[in-house]
Amino acid sequence: MDKIRVLIADDHALFREGIRMILEAQPDIEIVGEAEDGQQVIEEARRVRPDVVVMDIAMPVMDGLQATRVLREELPGVRILALTMHEHRGYVLPMLTLGASGYVLKRAASTELVEAIRRVYANEAYLYPPV
Repeated sequence: MDKIRVLIADDHALFREGIRMILEAQPDIEIVGEAEDGQQVIEEARRVRPDVVVMDIAMPVMDGLQATRVLREELPGVRILALTMHEHRGYVLPMLTLGASGYVLKRAASTELVEAIRRVYANEAYLYPPV
């Protein structure tokens, strides 16, 4: 069985480590890289060619919105899943318009994140229910 290749993008190292631990416990998910800012996520995605990028919106150097725009242009097969604290539609709508396949809030349970990754990998949309 092929594993879902995931790249984690968030500017907080402790948060990335927690996400990595959650996802590495899944038999069908493999972490192929991490990035702490939008520019780095683009460089890593070019290098490792992930299936799914778990993308924070508020990051230094280049935010997740700009990084999503670039990734959709350069690597259209990569699926983007926003994982953020921002639930205001001023963030949700632009992220989805730019090509994100899903949107999950950081307050979600780990099982919801895993389900969201699997669904966007399967080319389905996923919105965290409160969104």
